[in-house]
Amino acid sequence: MLLALRVAAAPATFYLVDIGHGNVAFVVSPSGETMLLDCGPSYVVDRIYNFMQQNGIQKIDYLVISHFEDDHMGAVAALAKKVQIVNYVDHGESVTYGKSDEWWKGRRSPWWRPGIGEMDNKRMDAYKAARATGHHILVKPGDKPPVKGLDVVVVAAAGQNIAKPLPGGGQPNSACSQVEKRAEDDAEDGQSVGVVIANGKFRFIYLGDMTWNNSYRLFCPKNMIGTVDAYLVTHHAQSMNTDLGEYYGGLSCCSLAEVQGLHPRVGLLSMGSQGHKYGTPDAMKAVRRLGIDLWQTEKISAGGEAGLNAPDDYIANIGGPRNEQVPYLKLMANPDGSFSVSNSRNNLTKNYPPRK
Repeated sequence: MLLALRVAAAPATFYLVDIGHGNVAFVVSPSGETMLLDCGPSYVVDRIYNFMQQNGIQKIDYLVISHFEDDHMGAVAALAKKVQIVNYVDHGESVTYGKSDEWWKGRRSPWWRPGIGEMDNKRMDAYKAARATGHHILVKPGDKPPVKGLDVVVVAAAGQNIAKPLPGGGQPNSACSQVEKRAEDDAEDGQSVGVVIANGKFRFIYLGDMTWNNSYRLFCPKNMIGTVDAYLVTHHAQSMNTDLGEYYGGLSCCSLAEVQGLHPRVGLLSMGSQGHKYGTPDAMKAVRRLGIDLWQTEKISAGGEAGLNAPDDYIANIGGPRNEQVPYLKLMANPDGSFSVSNSRNNLTKNYPPRK
């Protein structure tokens, strides 16, 4: 009983790791169990492993893969050979598996190259082989992965969203009138697993690469989530230029309905220094419009988002050669709703009191 009370009163720790383009977010529960939200591309496996060694993380109890694209799951197979991964949490099967190069060309033409379909298949095969070595948890909206000491709820998966609002959600969203629907996505972005993680009154949200229309359905006409304290910015703040076609506009994130509905107290952004070469600054502008603190893994020097960076003190990697210590942002979340965010590069820490 006393142990349970101590766990309930303990902080949860969130690490946002600088890996360049992609997402790697570790969550250490008050119980000591570790959850990893996405695993980055294949070439960052040593960086993830080094971060774990440098910060005393020995194993991964729950690996949550939002969707099956390289920048979110490419490193899984190699990492599974280095550390124990107990539970694999995902939406099931890839909707892009077996698709032809021509199919891919119609959906990823700026990044298309011959053999893209075969590479996607091989990556998924490698992931499934790794997944078979642990326990597979197939999730749907409303499910709660049993991470000890945290309340984790799946709010989106496989193109579907929760049918009932979370506690604190369900209110009409006035920002919906400013958002128009766009083209639907039939690739993996639209399948993203989204989670809300709570430690007492503190709430954190990550929606993977949730697409424009799926976000609209989650936040309009009613906000099914309510407000959060920390927002791991959806889809790396990607806003696609519709000059590429209507389909690409539908891959964009961070509509006013989403960011104003969540009304986070801080934003956490994982984006590479080159930004989105084919993007626009619209998503970043929507986040910055809130007037909240934005903390970034890397300083953006190119793409549509350049010029919208947070102050350097709030950025884990501002450029230059990479040293042995992997840069990261660290968020310590207390059950009373207070939290702090720290930058490993300069040891800056900012404290945030409980929401009034």
